[in-house]
Amino acid sequence: MLYCDAMLKQVLEQGREAADAALERLLPPAVQHPTSIHQAMRHSVFAGGKRLRPILCMEAGRMIGAASAAGPLAGSLPAGIEQVGAALEMLHTYSLIHDDLPALDNDDLRRGRPTCHKAFGEAIAILAGDALQTQAYEVLAQIECPPEARVAIIREIAHATGTIDGMLGGQVVDLEAEHKKPDLATLEYIHRSKTAALITASVVSGGIYAGAMYTGATSADIARLRTYGQSIGLAFQIVDDVLDLTQTSEQLGKTAGKDAAAEKTTYPALFGIEESIRKADALVDRACAELNEYGSAASTLKDLARFLVERKK
Repeated sequence: MLYCDAMLKQVLEQGREAADAALERLLPPAVQHPTSIHQAMRHSVFAGGKRLRPILCMEAGRMIGAASAAGPLAGSLPAGIEQVGAALEMLHTYSLIHDDLPALDNDDLRRGRPTCHKAFGEAIAILAGDALQTQAYEVLAQIECPPEARVAIIREIAHATGTIDGMLGGQVVDLEAEHKKPDLATLEYIHRSKTAALITASVVSGGIYAGAMYTGATSADIARLRTYGQSIGLAFQIVDDVLDLTQTSEQLGKTAGKDAAAEKTTYPALFGIEESIRKADALVDRACAELNEYGSAASTLKDLARFLVERKK
């Protein structure tokens, strides 16, 4: 099991520490006026998330860098890429804050802590989500890479969080599909848009950034990263649906069983648990095969793909 893999544990821990340090530096301090909004933002951002999106961004950058750079830079993280990862985590956290609101999923628990609206009230929670989204794009506008790459990264991430095949569009269709008989087309649209789009953008933006900082990522590099991201993003959400049925609230750090209670469209609802797990495994196999071109430089991204389907929360 990858949970016992010391090297992967080190990658996850170092990635989390790098993302947390960047977030600490880039978010307004809790004592900054008006303090209520900044405390709410930090309450949700520093609630102990896995930082998978920043880690995927950074490791995609490392892989592309290893293929592009020479000498002592080969295999190292591109300087400043943690800021891209921090912006991605801000956007992810904003989506969680809003997703937990009574008007949407109405959840009281997130990452083992009271959700933002339970701790600070609905009005501040809405504004905290808005503020994190705004802060993310301010951070992205200031990343230190060539202007063309900066614009490409912002465009990639903005599209992934938007209404057309992006996170917001997926959220809308997810809401509208509640209490209806699920079908595969709707299910795939929800998962690919609501979850996989931002995961894909994390991987692709890391590749764009690294390519700009070294000798350039080719269109083939970006296409491979996009397929990898789309595959692991869908696998991640399938596993999330399975865990909602098979784990406790204490294990998950959020309320278990809510998908079934809301009659949400999920893979287990359509295919059952065992077939859903097989589909997730097949997607991970496809993602890993997409990176064979990079040899050992892709080993961490492949391990991360497998980690996503073997995790327990």
